[in-house]
Amino acid sequence: MAKPKVQIIQPSLDLRKRAVNFKTGFGVILTPEETVKLQAVVEKSSDGFVRQIAAKLKQLREALAALDDGQAPHPGLIERVATDALEIKGLGGTFKFPLLTQISKSLHDYAAQIKDANVWHGVIFAHHIDALYVVLAQRITGLGGKVEAELLKALRQASTKYK
Repeated sequence: MAKPKVQIIQPSLDLRKRAVNFKTGFGVILTPEETVKLQAVVEKSSDGFVRQIAAKLKQLREALAALDDGQAPHPGLIERVATDALEIKGLGGTFKFPLLTQISKSLHDYAAQIKDANVWHGVIFAHHIDALYVVLAQRITGLGGKVEAELLKALRQASTKYK
C-alpha cells in the first residue's frame, strides 16, 4: 500500500504575524542576544515557579490526607495527581529542575495506571510529593547525585510493586 502524500499548508500572513512579531518580539531563529534575554526572563520567573509548584504540592498533600484516614478518595483525585504531575514535569526542565521532571514523570506514570486509589497508592503518591518538595526546598537544579538516583529508583520500584 502506497503512503499518502503529505500536503503542507502554509499559514496565512495574519497567523505568521501573530506567531512572530518582528517589531517587538523575537524572530524565528534566535540570536545569541535574544537567547540571553530569554534565559534572564526564565531565571527571574524561577522564584514564582517554585512558589507555584510548592502551593500545588501542598494542595495535593491535603487531598491525599483522606486516604491516610482510610476514607474513600474524592472523585477526580487520581486524575488531579496525574494532571498536576504532568504540569510539573513539563515545567521542571524549563526552570533547570531536571530531577523535578523525572520524579513528576514517575508520579504521572504511576497515577495514570491506577483505577481506584487505596491507602497504598496514597503512600506512593505521598513519597513522590515529598521528594518533589525536597528538590524544591533544596533547590536541586541538576540531576543530583547518588542519593537522588537511588531515591528515584526506589520510587519507580515502589510504583511497580504497588500498582
